[in-house]
Amino acid sequence: MTMASSAPDDIVVVLDSIDQLFNAPDLNPFSDKEVDVSGEPALVRVSRRLQSRQLRYREGARLVIRLPAEQITPDLQPRVVEAVRRFCRAKIEDNALQIRLARVTSLTALVIVTVLALVVLAAVYLALNTVLSGAPETLQGLLAASASVFVWVAIWNPLDRLLFEWADPARETRMLRRIMAMEIRLEPHA
Repeated sequence: MTMASSAPDDIVVVLDSIDQLFNAPDLNPFSDKEVDVSGEPALVRVSRRLQSRQLRYREGARLVIRLPAEQITPDLQPRVVEAVRRFCRAKIEDNALQIRLARVTSLTALVIVTVLALVVLAAVYLALNTVLSGAPETLQGLLAASASVFVWVAIWNPLDRLLFEWADPARETRMLRRIMAMEIRLEPHA
């Protein structure tokens, strides 16, 4: 895959066969084609580059797929366009499911950890006001600080997942929608 441009905004992908658009070829670091060197499908690579902003997406940008001339048949163009859109729709649906699953599991974990944290804080409060009420202030402070650290550590991961885990799939979905809106052209390469 080459990310050269034939027109200023075009994304050009050079492949040995159309299946490399969706399927990862064998890893080959000796090849001069990016899909072979990276060992991943060209469409995934295009999406990742768009997400990382190595390629600037502009309205009117086209995805140009260069294949050996003998592989380009009259019916291939519409089949590739439909396959790219089908792939993008499936990935968008998968991302939506991934976001929903992350939210459900994070909320469940957050509720469980919050209940556990409240139990720990209540136990420490009771201990400090009954059994340890006559203990030195240093020991009481150490116990209160330890309980506070335990609560923050326990709550941190579910809260972090709830607030931030959706970002990567949402960014990928945005790029997939852009790819779906692009004009897709097949061209022969030498």
